[in-house]
Amino acid sequence: MILPLFKHELRSCLLPTSIIAAVVVLYAVVIIGMYDPELGESLALMRDAMPELFAAFGMADQGTTLLEFVVNYLHGFLLVVLPLVLVAVLVSRLVVRHIERGSISYLLAQPVSRARLMLSQAGVLALCLALLMAVLTASELACAHAMFPGELGAADLVAVNVATLCLWVFLSGACWAGACALPGVTAARWAGVAVCSLFVLVQMLSGVGDELSWLGDIAPLALLDPLGVASGEAGAVAGAVALAISGIALIALGIAAFARRDLSV
Repeated sequence: MILPLFKHELRSCLLPTSIIAAVVVLYAVVIIGMYDPELGESLALMRDAMPELFAAFGMADQGTTLLEFVVNYLHGFLLVVLPLVLVAVLVSRLVVRHIERGSISYLLAQPVSRARLMLSQAGVLALCLALLMAVLTASELACAHAMFPGELGAADLVAVNVATLCLWVFLSGACWAGACALPGVTAARWAGVAVCSLFVLVQMLSGVGDELSWLGDIAPLALLDPLGVASGEAGAVAGAVALAISGIALIALGIAAFARRDLSV
């Protein structure tokens, strides 16, 4: 890792990370505040009126505990799409923008290997996602403790969020691999995002009806089962680990592809 480059890139990535973190925390606070029996009845009526729509956004089951409520209304859709937006922005800043502007030539002129260069960039991406998750977890615990003392176990929430972080690593890997390997700037910027968006769409369609439920068997996002991880289910833990390992492998493949890439700079 190249420490000066890491610090410079981290400073440039903190603003978009802070913006997404603020939006995510806002949604988390609102959703935790919605955990109310009377409002829950209203939500149940809305869900019964539009079951396909709620199922598409991962909100088919309200749950009976605060943890289940938060997972169903926050982790099913919002904590997939919003971090994906952040990943798209960060990967563009860390990889594609340097190639597009030609500044990659200055970085490659330094007496360091390409692999070490891209490892520093990947480290910035990983740290930003870890910071986002840390801020989210702290905010959820603080908000739940203030509004509903004793309703949300810290260990269970951490387990749920670690599982969700594994999904973020997978999404990051897909976007990173595309940015590092594809030659065109447009393709490098959007191919990985398009693939991840397709995964999200397939997962949404799998919950719309029985006719499309089979799509859930082919969507990588189906490997994520936060409540199962919190309960210690072996299959759920294995799914989260598989997502994390796949994401790390994709990042490694992206770095290897960039190291062998012919850049016209």
